[in-house]
Amino acid sequence: MNCSFSEKIAVMLLDDHPMIRLSMEMVISKQQDMHVVGNFSRSIDLWHGLQQHDVNVLVLDYILDNDEVDGLSLIKQVLAHYPKIPILVYTSMESLSVIRVAFQRGICGYLSKREDPDCYLQAIRTLSRGQRYIPQPIYTELAKIPLRKCDGAVLDSPLAVQDNMVKPRLDNLLSPREAEVIRYILAGMKNSDIAEKLKRSNKTISGHKQSGMRKLGIHSELELFKYHDDLFL
Repeated sequence: MNCSFSEKIAVMLLDDHPMIRLSMEMVISKQQDMHVVGNFSRSIDLWHGLQQHDVNVLVLDYILDNDEVDGLSLIKQVLAHYPKIPILVYTSMESLSVIRVAFQRGICGYLSKREDPDCYLQAIRTLSRGQRYIPQPIYTELAKIPLRKCDGAVLDSPLAVQDNMVKPRLDNLLSPREAEVIRYILAGMKNSDIAEKLKRSNKTISGHKQSGMRKLGIHSELELFKYHDDLFL
């Protein structure tokens, strides 16, 4: 993706946590080569900001409030209207499978909120120069995830490699019990049916389902089925 550059990098932020937004803006304000042109908590306000400002780097949190659009859909919508704006996903979501799909959807960079501010600034500068930013540990792990044949043209080598397998294993992303429950859900089984089959309580099954979906950065069963092919096939 060609990412535009100006003498002072115009950064726009979307995050639903006020303290995170404030911290991000304070860090950027101390830099001579960048400034914040918009700082928003809701996607509807982001759209207004994108219409009003030229943006060099857009920093998005992947997981917003439950009443917001899911992260993958938001990425797709933004790039459909603003294909030249590089997107940095800056989030607590660390599911490798979801990160892979986000890059396939067109983001330029990914960074965990656990990283220090210097990495955050480095990522912004990297995207503004038209390059992608992927922390080395994430890069290494992404390269281990096998892809479908159609994925080869989406991800630039050597970000990902292919082998004989046709799907990444849920066991590499979730605990064994979480993976087991998610598989049964994707097979069309209800919580009560899964509980009966595995001889566990409904509460236990629900807990495994929710923790597994949270690790995958997914809010609902609808999203789980919606991105089934992207995430698991």
